[in-house]
Amino acid sequence: MNNHAETKRTKTFIKAIALSLIIVLSCSVLISCSCEAPIDETALTPTSEPQPSPVPSPAAPPVTESGETDWQAVLSRSSAVVYLTINPEVALYVDENNFVICGDCLNDDAREAYSGINFYGTTIDECTKLVIEAAIDQKYLTSYKEVKVDVAVLDESADSSTIKEKAQESVNETASRHDMSINVVVSDFDQNGKVLCFECHGSGKCIYCDTCDPCELCHGVGDMICEHCNEGYVTCSFCNGITESEQFITEIIDMDVEYCKLCGFPVSETDHICPICKGSGKAPCHMCGGVGRTFCTECSGKGYHILDRDNSKAECSRCGGTGLKHCNECDGTGYEPEPCPVYCNHPGDMHEFRNEPTEVMIDNPNWCPYCRGQGTFLCNHCNGDYIHTCPACEGTGITPCGMCTENGAHKKGVCAICLGTGMIEP
Repeated sequence: MNNHAETKRTKTFIKAIALSLIIVLSCSVLISCSCEAPIDETALTPTSEPQPSPVPSPAAPPVTESGETDWQAVLSRSSAVVYLTINPEVALYVDENNFVICGDCLNDDAREAYSGINFYGTTIDECTKLVIEAAIDQKYLTSYKEVKVDVAVLDESADSSTIKEKAQESVNETASRHDMSINVVVSDFDQNGKVLCFECHGSGKCIYCDTCDPCELCHGVGDMICEHCNEGYVTCSFCNGITESEQFITEIIDMDVEYCKLCGFPVSETDHICPICKGSGKAPCHMCGGVGRTFCTECSGKGYHILDRDNSKAECSRCGGTGLKHCNECDGTGYEPEPCPVYCNHPGDMHEFRNEPTEVMIDNPNWCPYCRGQGTFLCNHCNGDYIHTCPACEGTGITPCGMCTENGAHKKGVCAICLGTGMIEP
């Protein structure tokens, strides 16, 4: 009896173990199937539309063998250049799909503010947001300031309107997130189909000369001063610069002066004109003042009488109504009968000499006749232009780097790419 019960328990235990193995194997099969063949949810959608293929991002920005940006290759792959100007200025080179190929900081403020931005591979709207965010963080952009967006089209594939629209929307969206009001000015960069020079960023100057040593001839000043003179003039060797500018001076000396006894004037003053007779020798009549007629004494110069009987006017019979009468003193001539006592023709027998101090003009002994009283001469070496441009550096103040004067084709200190214009053909 005990053996039968033990046998039955053994069979039951074996069946339980077999059932457990079957369950474990079934679960492992299900898990492996689910990993190898995932369910395609899109296949469950009865009417799914074909998805557009994503726009490929641009390849890595081209560089030269030395690791620097190959700007010629950048320009060839770009369809437009977007210039974002706040105070920091940056140029974004965009391909035909509006992806940024390369970003070029055009001034020191931009290099400082945008140093943490990776321009490459972003869309123009994303890159614009990054630029505006950085300008706001660095306090370059505040409320009511202006953001200028200029688009230079390099290729017919560029959609200038779309680029300007996206850039403007990005600026406004970023500003609104910061509760700022910003004026966005959008325009086409029209410089006869040219763009800013990638080498000098529009300055027209050779960027390599900035790192050169100062000019040895002018010591970095750019100008030279004539060593033979003092501000264009040399000191007169005859007077050593000690001279007076006036050639003649006045001096008081005692001398005999010839006078006329009649009038009391010096005989030398032959041009003396009498203030009374004006040099005529005839004095005006003291009664009529040189007119020859005086007021009528009968009518008191009125020319009429008032009759007592009717207060009417009657013509004066003496002056005939003129109110004037003949001057009896000068007999109507207007002059005194005697010659003018002031006027004198200085008769020779009426001269006398008086010794008196007299002011005379004499030569100035301190006046140099060689320099004509100037004390200096114009320098013969510089002809008065004592400051002139240094011939070695042509006014740049630096030792030319050789890049701007290669083959003697360009001026020293001038960008060899744009020849000093700041603009280049794309």
